[in-house]
Amino acid sequence: MSRETRRFLLALLISIALVYAVLQPRHVPFMWTWLISPHLPLWLDRPLAVLAGFSLAWVIATGFELFVWRRMYGQSLAGVPRQRKLLTDLFNVTLYVAAAGFIAIEIFHLEPTGVFATSSVIAIILGFALQQLLTDIFAGVALNMERPFKAGEWITIDGIQGMVLETNWRSTHLRTRSMDLLVVPNAVIGRAKLFNHSRPQARHLGFVDVTLQYGVDEAAVQTALKDAALTIEGILSDPAPIIAVHELNAGVMVWRIYFFTDDFSRVVIMKAQLLYAAYAALRAGDLAAHLPRNEAFLHLDPPVVSQRD
Repeated sequence: MSRETRRFLLALLISIALVYAVLQPRHVPFMWTWLISPHLPLWLDRPLAVLAGFSLAWVIATGFELFVWRRMYGQSLAGVPRQRKLLTDLFNVTLYVAAAGFIAIEIFHLEPTGVFATSSVIAIILGFALQQLLTDIFAGVALNMERPFKAGEWITIDGIQGMVLETNWRSTHLRTRSMDLLVVPNAVIGRAKLFNHSRPQARHLGFVDVTLQYGVDEAAVQTALKDAALTIEGILSDPAPIIAVHELNAGVMVWRIYFFTDDFSRVVIMKAQLLYAAYAALRAGDLAAHLPRNEAFLHLDPPVVSQRD
């Protein structure tokens, strides 16, 4: 049994004892009678009941964290938090609001209609004052229900790539390729075009282009570029890289190297390494003569001698 579980069980016993002491004063053992005596001052009786109510809510929230959320989402792995903050926060807020309403009605003997009416007025005022924030919150709830991405996955939002860290009340946090933190409001994500590079599978197709002059041996080019691609760490051999002509331009042919990888986080590095490996492979063999080059021709006309009359 872990330390957290032992602490939870101890807090559970204390909360049950407090609730039992408040709700059933006549059946409490003798050691508790001084706390719930009929002659107990009001200033001590009500705080004890409030403490019992919120302590029970805290125990329920902690129990869900230990035995429900962690089993559903897991704990943080390799510094990548799981996407569960918004869901757990909503649950905890609902739980504490329910506890506060119960305390107001049962302990302070407020009318339920009055409590609900006051809560409705406050909700309307806050709704008008916090429209944009509420829009982000409801967008975050929709994202958690639809779950188009989760923590640890790479996504592209309006041309910006990043790894998802978490989704909270207002925004989604991404870690970009430059190791910067990008905070995107949930409402923006709800309206944007989103690409998830980890679904439906982790395998990703990438490509780079190289140019060669016309007249090359097609089989030799495909062999050289394919062998160069397989030397790069992270590029899969099954399925194997694909070499194909992509464009025919004036003076050169554009060859495209397609490759597959299971590690999207290293795609940029793989492309840079593949370009250099392809150039080295072409330069080392007979294909070096077909690498594109710039040629300048200088034509000198003979000098013109002018004669004077």
